[in-house]
Amino acid sequence: MKIIEDNYRKALQYAFLLLRYRDRSEREIIQRLQRKGFTEEDGRRVSSYLKEQGFVNDAKFAEALKRTAVEHKQLGRRGVVHYLLAKGIPPEIVEGISGDDEEYLEAAHTFVEKKVKQIPGLEPFAAKRRLWAALSRKGYSSEIIGRVLRAYFDEEEICE
Repeated sequence: MKIIEDNYRKALQYAFLLLRYRDRSEREIIQRLQRKGFTEEDGRRVSSYLKEQGFVNDAKFAEALKRTAVEHKQLGRRGVVHYLLAKGIPPEIVEGISGDDEEYLEAAHTFVEKKVKQIPGLEPFAAKRRLWAALSRKGYSSEIIGRVLRAYFDEEEICE
């Protein structure tokens, strides 16, 4: 019994060390503890304790990650969903906070303004094609991409 409690205590100490660097999801804590050599049971007990005490809150963590993904990485809705799932946020929380495509319009405009500066002198058709592909890779919907490119190039027809 003493060995089990000793492992739990060591796992808890390691989890606090991880949380000192940055917030983490419940799943991420369990995975990191397993990678360090602790059992899944120890990981679940530790994550349960951390959740009860308020050290781990997946919903709060997801909001912070979404803000980072939109403001700094300029990701679209699909990109944000993928990013949050990769960080270990449960799908039901991701769906609840990902919102609709309209929320990402400003980030798309910012991304296009930054990207256009990197491709000066390119003919408009090629520039639009490259921007469309870049925005698509970032996870923006075709509707948002079309709106942003129409606003920037001041045209009605946008290539796909």
